[in-house]
Amino acid sequence: MDESASGRVRVRAVAGRPERLPLSLAQQRLWFLHQFEGPSSTYNVPVALRLSGPLDEEALNRALTDVVTRHESLRTVFAEDADGTAHQVVLDAGADARVTESGLRTSTVTADELDDVLRAAIRTPFDLTRDLPLRVWLFELADDEHVLLAVVHHIAGDAWSMGPSPVTSPPRTRPCLRRDAGVGAAAGAVRGLQPVAA
Repeated sequence: MDESASGRVRVRAVAGRPERLPLSLAQQRLWFLHQFEGPSSTYNVPVALRLSGPLDEEALNRALTDVVTRHESLRTVFAEDADGTAHQVVLDAGADARVTESGLRTSTVTADELDDVLRAAIRTPFDLTRDLPLRVWLFELADDEHVLLAVVHHIAGDAWSMGPSPVTSPPRTRPCLRRDAGVGAAAGAVRGLQPVAA
């Protein structure tokens, strides 16, 4: 991955970007609901993958960091001006601790505990004013058996962005998170990606 990352062209911000980035209409709706209801798991969008075989956790973590670094929406929090106008705050990929420390949350679990820990992780609410809108857990069932869970808040992504099941979607139509996570797989981080049954 290090070699491919060094050959990658850096994405540059569009010139003339406003000082305060406004919310899209969909983000305004979700921001209103977040303000009205408070932090909630209602708009969490989860994807769980079973990983079988050898796993290079460090390479997987680097791939995750790369995805968050390259996608502003995954390192954006939300704030309001004094007049109550909401705006996006894109965090600096290299300087903000929330971004630099956004790696995998790892834990060892038994097969019997897996459903409960997945539910608990999926139900963990986001505070959109403070939390990055993506969390990723790696649950180790055995040395060669893991479950990777990614949860994104709907304000930053949707089920299509997370990637439909490979059973129902041909590879050329799978969207960004699964494709970008594939960078880690291509670098040897993971083998045997499979969706976890609901």
